Amino acid sequence: MEKKRIAFVIYSLNSGGAERVVSTLANGLSNYFEITIITLTNITPFYPLDKKIKVVHCFNNLKPSKNIVDSLVINYKLYKKIKKTAKLLSIDLLIGFMTNTNILTVLAAKSLKMPVLISERINPKFSILPKFWSIMRRLTYPNANYLIIQTEPIKQYFEAFVQKNKLIILPNPISSVHREFKNRINLPKKENIVLSVGRLNNQKGHEIGVKAFSKLKPNNWELHIVGEGPKRKKYEDLISELKMTDKIKLIGRDNNISNYYLKSKIFIFPSRFEGFPNALTEAMYMGLPCISTDCPTGPSELIDNGENGYLIPVDDVENLTTKLELLINDKSSRDKLGDNAALSVTHLEEDKVVQQWLKLISESIN
Repeated sequence: MEKKRIAFVIYSLNSGGAERVVSTLANGLSNYFEITIITLTNITPFYPLDKKIKVVHCFNNLKPSKNIVDSLVINYKLYKKIKKTAKLLSIDLLIGFMTNTNILTVLAAKSLKMPVLISERINPKFSILPKFWSIMRRLTYPNANYLIIQTEPIKQYFEAFVQKNKLIILPNPISSVHREFKNRINLPKKENIVLSVGRLNNQKGHEIGVKAFSKLKPNNWELHIVGEGPKRKKYEDLISELKMTDKIKLIGRDNNISNYYLKSKIFIFPSRFEGFPNALTEAMYMGLPCISTDCPTGPSELIDNGENGYLIPVDDVENLTTKLELLINDKSSRDKLGDNAALSVTHLEEDKVVQQWLKLISESIN
């Protein structure tokens, strides 16, 4: 029997949480469907993709719009391009990722009379949308077959304008790449590294980690922050001001993130808000003892405080310093939390989450 054709629609396949989820899902679903990923702009995929997957882009690059008219023109062109591509490739179902792209995907799918799923990746309470997009979201989201979100509080937000039976909570999958790494025979030796992963922006709160680590100045330990973003210069200045340049390293982007998880001994996650925290679930899966802020939303659904990790208040340097000191000085606590963490997130493995998506997709196509 000929496989059904489905297409994901996302801004780009650069490094990032949503991009990683799309890449992971596309790989997992490529055994069941013919998969295309439609990106709005042309950027080389950051995460590995199965060679069966086709990637097509709408435009080579997208310049930021100068004004509302410019924005409308660009987005109308994108809508036409998504529609044209879906028609040309005889796509049976579209799956949108991220707010603006979701809106365009619903419009394209509805004009082609095809089923559409959309996935919201952020916590809408903390992401301010321009008025136009806010209205468009309210108008288009109810027309999707399903809106996939990650947590109960996010579901409650959308219940205001999307039918309850169309809202589905599905967790982010942990890429099978991590399982393959974890099961290797020649694992890298653990080093005295405290690891943090996430964009260098205000949301991820890395300065809290930097300040907590520099208060401790632990002997023979380093803090490594993997990620890139607009606050790099600010963080470089802060690290140098605290005289910690030899102990705190800003690694930048790296698509071989598994190696960092495997060689580190502790993971910290000082985020101020999340949709569903990929980096935290991966660190837990790789058996790292984790200290995370109890930010909205995600960490408290993953961590049972004191059992498989620690939860601390947002922006609390003191608390992070105390928990960090405890884990640096106590190997048995590290081992206990890390082992419990790894066991507690096995339900998020790629194949298990892919099965849940498979059910929704098949239901929507049929």
